[in-house]
Amino acid sequence: MSQLKSERYPVTDEMREAFVVDIDFHFEPAMEKLLPYVDHPGAKRTLSLEDFPPTTRYWASGYATPHGGNGRQTHGVAETADDVIDVSEKLAIDLTVLTPGYNTLPDVQNVILKNEIVRAYNRYVLEDVSPAADNIKVLPALPQWDPERCVEEIELWGDNDDVVGFYGFFGHYSLLGNPQYDKVFDALVKHDLPLALHGGGTGNWPQKDLIGNSIRTWTEMYGLVHPVRAMMMVGNMIMTGVFDKYPELQIVMIEGGLNWVPFIKMRMDEVYQDHPEDIQLTERVTELGQEYLKKQPSEYIEDHFSFSSQPIDIPKKPKNFEAMLDMTNASESLMFATDYPHYTLELSNWAFESNVIDDELRENILHKNAERVFRI
Repeated sequence: MSQLKSERYPVTDEMREAFVVDIDFHFEPAMEKLLPYVDHPGAKRTLSLEDFPPTTRYWASGYATPHGGNGRQTHGVAETADDVIDVSEKLAIDLTVLTPGYNTLPDVQNVILKNEIVRAYNRYVLEDVSPAADNIKVLPALPQWDPERCVEEIELWGDNDDVVGFYGFFGHYSLLGNPQYDKVFDALVKHDLPLALHGGGTGNWPQKDLIGNSIRTWTEMYGLVHPVRAMMMVGNMIMTGVFDKYPELQIVMIEGGLNWVPFIKMRMDEVYQDHPEDIQLTERVTELGQEYLKKQPSEYIEDHFSFSSQPIDIPKKPKNFEAMLDMTNASESLMFATDYPHYTLELSNWAFESNVIDDELRENILHKNAERVFRI
């Protein structure tokens, strides 16, 4: 249940009066709630003993924050529909999009366990939780390590009224420009649903990699690795022709930050224009028979990508914040998120406190962009 401290997170009248959609509310039921939906006998026995497959936690924030715990469940945990309704009311959220709380799944080596957790989670949340309230929507988990199983989950749940998209990770698997994921894009486009990508894995950088083995602090891991992974995913999908083949596909980047978006738009345009012929050696573009991309890289970002607000990282100078919002096309691409229940929780107060956000932009950020992208 919620452990929110109202004195630390005051909700004003104008926050309550606004209609707010939260696109990153982590739902993390204990494994005992999922066990009835686990079919594999070995996986069921293991999960009943271990609660959750052990993962390598070589970076953790808890010891360095005043909030306690490991940072992931600082503000409690939502396990039931009643929990979601209660916390949403406290956070002044009118429509809650549930995202899986099991973001350490990429660290679990046993594929059978991961597949069983994904299937059981999706069944539990869509059969026992979202039907309880009209304002609870779901991004079911995708077993990104197994594209065939991804398609199975999309076909199973894609027509469910409570499903507004599907949930994967921007680290640390093969980048989605790999042609093996085309079958996943086929299924998403068929069901007219976006793909939401969130940082995944305990540290989101392999420990045995030279970079991963050198990282020492949470500031490096969370502050830098998440946006680096997000940038690589965005760039890879664009440069391998994903959106030339799937012009309807929409991607939502969650918790990867926002400040890097202007940089990658300018950087990719500059480099691509210097030698655009190199895309002719990518598999998908070769299949399409193209010599060049149909657009500049920055145009794909504006046409196909949306971003969660958390972490918003507001510049100190209002003119810089205004420029950042303009350069990221925030009026069409930015969507509000709390990141509940992590220690990084953000409320919607910042959207009311800044004089560079007018009424129209505020409404777009707080609900209209999410309603459009997720077909709510």
